[in-house]
Amino acid sequence: MSTAAPQLPVSMRAVGVKAPGGVDQLELIELPVPSPMPGEVLIQVKAAGVNRPDVLQRLGLYPPPADANPNLGLEVSGVVVAVGQGVPESHLGEPVMALCNGGGYAEYACVPARQCMQIPKGLSFTEAASLPEVYMTVWQNLFLKGAARAGQTVLIHGGSSGIGTAAIQLCKKHGLRTFVTVGSQEKADFCTALGAERAYLYKTQDWEQQVLQDTQQQGVDLILDMVAGDYLNKDLNCAKPQGMVIVIALLGGRFANIDAAKLMTKQVVLTGTTLRPRSAEFKADLARQVERELIEGFSAQVLKSLVQATFTLADVAKAHQLMESGNALGKIVLNIENQEKESERA
Repeated sequence: MSTAAPQLPVSMRAVGVKAPGGVDQLELIELPVPSPMPGEVLIQVKAAGVNRPDVLQRLGLYPPPADANPNLGLEVSGVVVAVGQGVPESHLGEPVMALCNGGGYAEYACVPARQCMQIPKGLSFTEAASLPEVYMTVWQNLFLKGAARAGQTVLIHGGSSGIGTAAIQLCKKHGLRTFVTVGSQEKADFCTALGAERAYLYKTQDWEQQVLQDTQQQGVDLILDMVAGDYLNKDLNCAKPQGMVIVIALLGGRFANIDAAKLMTKQVVLTGTTLRPRSAEFKADLARQVERELIEGFSAQVLKSLVQATFTLADVAKAHQLMESGNALGKIVLNIENQEKESERA
């Protein structure tokens, strides 16, 4: 049994995938407005973040877990318009941002209530939709798994991406030195302006040797790697003894030949994660930690939302094309409705 705001529509627009493949497989479809299950809320979606896993799912390379919504979209912002059993009715009408278990590219989305977060004061729905997935991913990897702390050094591959820019900002907030790899000088300048100490052009520079040179041959404590493939051996060279390499994506390929002797002698921890299949309890606890970080960081003006481009739901193919082009700086967002600032909503 759920409680809903009056006059909800019976159907909604959403994005479907006709078959695994290119952006031509994306289509606008009509679906019934879902009803929240126990422990869930129904959000009228104002904006939805576009992320690399969405592209991989469209290509058929990242199938959703069996219990997830099979449609695209992992993060949204909007207003709670219905609550499922066990969720207080006081949540109705709340503006929230949330990590979804799929289905975010739609006018309405059901989300576990405990994966919803308060929107930092002053942010629009568009800005808020750019935050949950990337900040939760970075916090899970660098600060929970990697136990990052002030004074340490971090190498971030893909520094200008949504994940990369969130990582740079969180590392700066917590007093870590950051180095990044990027594909162009424009991206390098973008990252250093955010707080990265050095940005290496991986197409023209030997970033492996540069990292060692810039750390006096000591290497870095943590490496956040969304490339994998041939990068892993270089990561081992760049890591400090007893450092950690954390793989979170596979843009350079799933397989690699690594020097196992170096792994052993340096005692480097080589690990990896993916957030989507983690338990509801883990995601809820992670959401609470990240919510505190974001409220604090935006209040102190040490964090910012970095939305490079917005598209309508009907232009979702253009959003995916920009993501796949590698030219994005920060985040891409789908706007479902016209946005207003949080201060104007209050």
